[in-house]
Amino acid sequence: MKKISLFVMLLIGLCFAQEDIRIVKINDANFNKEILQYKKPILLEISSTSCPPCLTMIPTIISIAKNHREIKVASVGYDEPNMDMVKATLPIQAFPTFFIINDGKIIDQIVGATKEENLLRAFGDAVKPANPAPFKTAGKNSGKNAAPQNLTCTVNGQFGGLQNFVTISFTFANNEITNLDLTTDVFVPPELDREALIRRFSASGKGEVTPTMTGFKIHNNSESRFIKALDMKKTSTYGEMKAGLELQGFSCK
Repeated sequence: MKKISLFVMLLIGLCFAQEDIRIVKINDANFNKEILQYKKPILLEISSTSCPPCLTMIPTIISIAKNHREIKVASVGYDEPNMDMVKATLPIQAFPTFFIINDGKIIDQIVGATKEENLLRAFGDAVKPANPAPFKTAGKNSGKNAAPQNLTCTVNGQFGGLQNFVTISFTFANNEITNLDLTTDVFVPPELDREALIRRFSASGKGEVTPTMTGFKIHNNSESRFIKALDMKKTSTYGEMKAGLELQGFSCK
């Protein structure tokens, strides 16, 4: 029982689980055993709760964990405690970063949101053909032609060194994501130039930026150019996304 991760327990509790899905949460306590001493292929994701591209990669990470059991899928939440050794060992410069590891050695590194096939291609011959796990449905809101389901998750995080509050909402229908809405409320201390920060984030093209009483807000949805450019995988269920976001530290309802 100790081998089953929190991710799996959440999926089982929601009746959407595949019992052999496992995404390992990494910190300093298990980094050596789960990553450096592990002899088989690993996909190690480095993410941040305040990184929109990281959030849009969750369905892809879940898909690889479900369908490619020969790969250990592991995740590092950069903002979380007990990460000093992880940060000192890995060359982390941006989010998300994906380290392709085999026999404890980094064989490739992919920076930024990317397609599932790009991640799998980096493993070369170590990856077997996809073996899709059968989807388990439960309840009146599951399966084809089911009523849409809504999921909202929130977390306190950091964004460019600034404290923020992230709210991400999804609508699901027929086991697919049909809509996404993502808002990051950034809190700017009085000693910083709020207007300069707003101009900088507006120029980045990473969402619609508007001033607030305490700083500014960055907003995106499914129709935003930024989100469309990330090309998020949409074949994820309510249960999978809820578990994936809770693994990253979000509170969901």
